[in-house]
Amino acid sequence: MRLPTVVFSGLLGMALAAAPAGRAVADAPLAAGRIAAGCQPPAGQPQLSGQPWAQQALDFSGVWDLTRGRHVTVAVVDSGVDQVPQLAGRVTAKDETGTGTQDCIGHGTAVASIIAAADRRADGIPFFGVAPSARILSVKVTSTESGSPGALAQGIIDAAEAGAEVINVSIQTSTSSDALRSAVEFAQAHDAVVVAAAGNDNPGGGVGPFYPASYPGVLSVGAVDQTGALASFTDTRTPVSVTAPGQNIASDWPGGFNPVNQGTSFAAPFVSGVAALIRSAYPQMTAAQVVRRIEATADGSTGEHTGAGLVNPVQAVTALLPAPAKAASQVVTVPRPSRADPLTRRLALSVTGGAIALAVVVTAAALVIPAGRRRRWRPGHRRPWSTS
Repeated sequence: MRLPTVVFSGLLGMALAAAPAGRAVADAPLAAGRIAAGCQPPAGQPQLSGQPWAQQALDFSGVWDLTRGRHVTVAVVDSGVDQVPQLAGRVTAKDETGTGTQDCIGHGTAVASIIAAADRRADGIPFFGVAPSARILSVKVTSTESGSPGALAQGIIDAAEAGAEVINVSIQTSTSSDALRSAVEFAQAHDAVVVAAAGNDNPGGGVGPFYPASYPGVLSVGAVDQTGALASFTDTRTPVSVTAPGQNIASDWPGGFNPVNQGTSFAAPFVSGVAALIRSAYPQMTAAQVVRRIEATADGSTGEHTGAGLVNPVQAVTALLPAPAKAASQVVTVPRPSRADPLTRRLALSVTGGAIALAVVVTAAALVIPAGRRRRWRPGHRRPWSTS
C-alpha cells in the first residue's frame, strides 16, 4: 500500500527539472549539524533585473515606517533555509529529517526570503521580503520534493513549542490525519497564526482538498497572476481565505536568486509576512484576531475560490476596524418602572414638599435661635386679641 506523502505547493521554476526524484521521508529525531551527502540545490541566477512585480502590486514597503516585523518569529516548515546574505543573522534551524539543516531543494530558502529578506536596494538588489526585520525559524521536515505527513505534523509542533508567532506551511498533503489536525490545533492553542498554501493541481501532486490549508482557522492562500486572476494551478477544492501573487515570483535562492517561482507555495509567504507585520505592530492581538484582520482588509473576492481577495498589507496594518459585536448573552436589559397613578404621584409630591419646607424651618431655627441668645433676645409673649 502506498503511504501518503506531502509535496511542495509550488513548482520550482528552473530548479524543478534538476531536483532529485521524490521519495517518502521517514520520521527522524532532530539531528543538527550534519549535511546530506550530495546536497547541492540547483544554482540560482546571480542577479535580478528590475523590481519584481509582486512587490509593486502589494506595496508592503509602504508600511515600513510603522512596522517591519521586528521581534516576531516566523517558522518556515519546509525543506530548510540556507544562510543567504539577505537573511544573515536572523535564521535559526531545527531538523526533523536527520540530514542536517541545509536546504537541499531551495524551496524553503525561497519561501523564507519572500517573508523576511532584508532591503538591499542600496546595493543594487531590487528584491526584498515583506517583513525584513522578522526572525526566521527553519524547521526542516523534508530533504526531497516529498515527505511524510508525520514529519510535517511534528514540524508544526516544534515551531509552536519554539514560540513562533507565525507558522508558514508551503507543503501540501491530500490526506488529512489526526496527527496533522492535532498539530495545527496545538499551534493555534499556542497563539500561532498558521498560514498554508492552498495547494496546486499538478500531475503527481494529488487532488484536493489539501491539508493543512483546509483545517478550520488556517489562513489558506491561493495564487493569482499578474492580471489579478486566479492562477490556473490553484486547487479549487481547498477553501481559500485570501490570495497573493504566485506566478513568476522572485526570491533568494541558494547561490543567487530565482525570478520564476510558480505556485501557491510562494503566495503563502506573502501572507505570512503580512501576519508578521501585524503581530509586530499590534503585539496584544491574538492569532485569531490577526487572521480576521487579514481577511477583513483584503481587496475583495474576484470570483470563485479567491476567498476575501488579494491580501492588502497597507490596509491590514493601518485600517480601523469596528469592534466585534457583543454576544446577545452579554446584553443586559433593565426593565422600565411602571407608571405611577396620578393621585399617588400628587400625594408623593405634597409629602416631599412638606418635608422640604419643614427642613428649611428647622435649619433656620438652628441658625437664628443660638444667634439671638448670644444677643440676649427673648421670645415675645403674644396677648390675646381684644374685642374692644
